[in-house]
Amino acid sequence: MTPSQQAKAAGLKSLSQVRDMLGTNKNGHPMVSLQTLNNWHKNKPLLFQAVLDGCVARLMLGES
Repeated sequence: MTPSQQAKAAGLKSLSQVRDMLGTNKNGHPMVSLQTLNNWHKNKPLLFQAVLDGCVARLMLGES
């Protein structure tokens, strides 16, 4: 399963939504890139799953 498919299976719209939910730095750039999320999916699957779980929890609490 690709990172995007895993995000969608978790109830998120896309991997870009995950990136956007993780916030931006003071320059307006994403704190975490899509490439980083892909790397976490490949090399740190538990971290990637924790990030997805956190994003889903934020959505359930009405945060975005």
